[in-house]
Amino acid sequence: MRVAVVGTGFIGKLVAPKLAAWGYDVTYVVSTPRSLAKAEALAAEVGALASCDYDAVLASDKVDAVYLGIPNDLHYDYATRALLAGRHVILEKPMCSNYDEARRLVTLADERGLLLFDATTTLYQPSTLKAAEWLPRVGEVKLAAVNYSQYSSRYDRFRRGDIAPAFDPAHSGGALMDLGHYCLSWLCRLFGEPKDVIYLANVERGIDTSGMTLLDYGGFKATAIAAKDCGAPSYGIVQGTAGYIRMDGKPNALCPVELHLNDGTIEKYLPPERDQYRAEFEALRRFAESGQDGLALCHKMNELALVVSKVQTQARESAGVVFPADAH
Repeated sequence: MRVAVVGTGFIGKLVAPKLAAWGYDVTYVVSTPRSLAKAEALAAEVGALASCDYDAVLASDKVDAVYLGIPNDLHYDYATRALLAGRHVILEKPMCSNYDEARRLVTLADERGLLLFDATTTLYQPSTLKAAEWLPRVGEVKLAAVNYSQYSSRYDRFRRGDIAPAFDPAHSGGALMDLGHYCLSWLCRLFGEPKDVIYLANVERGIDTSGMTLLDYGGFKATAIAAKDCGAPSYGIVQGTAGYIRMDGKPNALCPVELHLNDGTIEKYLPPERDQYRAEFEALRRFAESGQDGLALCHKMNELALVVSKVQTQARESAGVVFPADAH
């Protein structure tokens, strides 16, 4: 698969060399005109061409897919243009600014017979899959919780009025859309769509810097804590009538997982020592190489991505956090 990497920020610079190392043919690195020097440097690193003309890259016969590592508010527009140009889309999390955008994007990809790949590491991590495998053994689930809290290097600047996209409502930022996305993806991968959602957020300058999402699944309750203004150890836990599952670490990473049963049984899972992005891009390759079956598998994953997007949107609305993209 020939891929154009769009974006030269942290995630673009991180992912482009990985794609090249894992057998993807990175043909372009695309940036804004002011970041062209960064694009040229990254392109030289991976043996690609640099460009600041996205539409020209989409028209190139050297591109099968685009990887979008750009601010959240740009996801819908850039992905739509790629799909209309007949290109597959690898979309960094979150899929879109809100549920309506995400739903329209998935529909367009299905209509065009193209892959729209939600690049959320959590959904493909062996740690998440092991927790899902063990889930029936804990009996009737009563409580679940996940926490991803990390003091942001940009938070002090934000408080001084220097607002990065990750803290900017205009760019669909905030804790829920960043670290919270992984927490909600973990819970929704295990349990699906909740019956009700409420987000209790700490809001500064119109954006949530931290908060707790409460998810009501009817027979049990779950919480997802995400913070960019304070730190704490990350974890995930599922508590049932027959035992519990504990993940020790960030929900987007390769983490140890333990199963503890009431009869004294303890089972431990240690994930393979590998790059935390490897599993998702192996899945992408399987989808791309499997024709209609691959499209069907990708669509199934997008149904889950839509659940996450819906929960995020409902949660954000409950906290009164509004994005300009919501008016579109």
